[in-house]
Amino acid sequence: MAKEVTPAKEGWEWRPLESKGKPAKELDYYDCPYSNDLEYEDFSKEFLIKLLRAGQKWYLSMALIWWAEVSKKIGQKAANELLPEVWESLAKSCMPLYYPLVGPNYKTADDFKTLEECMKAAHLPPDGGVDKGEWRGTLIWEDANHAVATVYYCYLLEYFESIGAEDTICALCQVAEPRGAEAYFTHPNIKVTGIKVPPRKNPGGPFDDINPCCIWDYRMTDTPQPRGVDREREERRT
Repeated sequence: MAKEVTPAKEGWEWRPLESKGKPAKELDYYDCPYSNDLEYEDFSKEFLIKLLRAGQKWYLSMALIWWAEVSKKIGQKAANELLPEVWESLAKSCMPLYYPLVGPNYKTADDFKTLEECMKAAHLPPDGGVDKGEWRGTLIWEDANHAVATVYYCYLLEYFESIGAEDTICALCQVAEPRGAEAYFTHPNIKVTGIKVPPRKNPGGPFDDINPCCIWDYRMTDTPQPRGVDREREERRT
């Protein structure tokens, strides 16, 4: 329990032995008695931003630990092959959580009509890039149906380069990334194409704003694009 007890909200006196009570003002830290009555709304904007960033690191760490443990159980090659399937499944089940955050009229995938709308939704998940600590880059619009993304820093690429996992980098960047990005964008007509894709020529080298680690082409096409394993078969044919 904190040495100086935060004042309780009127009508919510602190009852520490019962884990009860609410703070009178928004908290910048969890520096009140432990309480089952606390909700996100009881914390300040600054606290919630820190919490979001901690959650993002937790999410990414969980993904890396999953890959490492699965690699131990069934081998790295099999774990690499699972990457795009896991990413696509995650997007299909969880992207609807972010639809209403784009606007009150966005309730299902069918409500997203433009490339920009889809990209705004895909920007919001923990690995979507709103926080610049894990990814850093630019997005240039050629027109309403075409944009080019340039990534100058990627936390995952840095990690896998540090352990010499080039096969995983190929699986992640050349297969899982375009398949996962298309799943995040939700619209069936969006096509993601790698212009410059890892592995880098200088693995372990510096990340800077001159030599991008990857460049991606995003387009809203006129027809539905192949997804999942069908996408891979189509790429092999071309």
